[in-house]
Amino acid sequence: MRMWMIDPKLLCTKHLNGEHGEIHKHRHNFEKRHKVSGRIFPIVQIEPDSMQMRHDELALEMDRRKEGSHKSPYVQPNLSHLIHSERYAKSNLYYNIVDLCIRCSDCRKNILGD
Repeated sequence: MRMWMIDPKLLCTKHLNGEHGEIHKHRHNFEKRHKVSGRIFPIVQIEPDSMQMRHDELALEMDRRKEGSHKSPYVQPNLSHLIHSERYAKSNLYYNIVDLCIRCSDCRKNILGD
């Protein structure tokens, strides 16, 4: 799972829908109190405390693009079992932008305005 945390308008449709789906898919990991340290260290790939906000941002962009009507609400799970550095981890936006530009030519076009 990867939360890119960049403006959803800059994501290609594949990455927009993918990130949205991953947020839903991995909700049970928090409910079952699975370890998330591998998604936090050495590179922050998820922001547990930002899941609800991020989901809602992605859903708005999906609706704006008319990618079908968004019908999958997300309820933030209890994160109290996570240590502070995991629960409130913040990804490096610059790193994510560079990584996404390398991985996806469509996102790169959106980000760089090519």
